[in-house]
Amino acid sequence: MKNKKNLEYYLSLPWTYKFEWSDIDNCYVASIAELKGCMSDGDTLEEAQAMIQDALKSYIMCSLQYNDEIPEPLKHSDFKGNITYRTTPEKHYQIAKKAKNSNKTINRLIDEAIENYLDKEAS
Repeated sequence: MKNKKNLEYYLSLPWTYKFEWSDIDNCYVASIAELKGCMSDGDTLEEAQAMIQDALKSYIMCSLQYNDEIPEPLKHSDFKGNITYRTTPEKHYQIAKKAKNSNKTINRLIDEAIENYLDKEAS
């Protein structure tokens, strides 16, 4: 079945852009996390931002032309804030004990641990 979504639809999605300075290439390298191989570069950050937009458009147009699957980014509206988490009884006990000693709920303790992890990963 042919994809009914068009170029404008895909260009409007909340893609995850990544910009890094490359000492080897002496330029900014831009990529889109959800689209393997969709990359570009620029001498300045502004140029890399413009070039990755061109790369995104080309990637989508080519994928649509050949009816290739285009993986879509995650959308905030798809998430309700409920996560089913399973662990061992021992770990559950340790989490409950730590939460009680910290005067927090288990949910709050886990939320803080995740926030700390995400902050660390973003650095």
